[in-house]
Amino acid sequence: MKKTLYLMLILISILALGACSKKTDSSEAVKPVEEFYNAIVTQNRDRVSSITCAEWEKDALREVDAFMGVKSELKDFSCSVSSEGKDESFVVCKGSIAASYGAEVTDFPLENRSHKVIKEQGEWHICGY
Repeated sequence: MKKTLYLMLILISILALGACSKKTDSSEAVKPVEEFYNAIVTQNRDRVSSITCAEWEKDALREVDAFMGVKSELKDFSCSVSSEGKDESFVVCKGSIAASYGAEVTDFPLENRSHKVIKEQGEWHICGY
C-alpha cells in the first residue's frame, strides 16, 4: 500500500513538472507577439526590428509606420499559443488596437490573425501572421 502511494506521488510530481516546463516555453513564444503590438502603439521601430525574423522585418516595420503619428492603445488585449512545436509556434490574440484619428476612434481587431513565431538563434521571433 505504501509503495503504491509512493509511486503515485512520484508520477503526479513528474506530470506536474512536465506541465510547468511546457507552459514556460509557451509563454516564451507569446512574448514577441505581445511586444510587437506594444511596439506598434508606442511607435517603437527599433523594438520591432529586434523581435521579428529577418524575412518579415520590412512588413513588420510597415505595420508600425501605419500607426505613426496616431494616438493608439491596446484594448482587451491578450495572447496565447494555439499550437506549438520545438522551433515554430502559432499565437492568437484577442482584443484590438484603438487608433484615434482626431475625434474619431477606429478599432483594428486582432482576433483573425494567427501569428507565426519561430526560434532563431535560441530566441523566439514573430515572423508574420
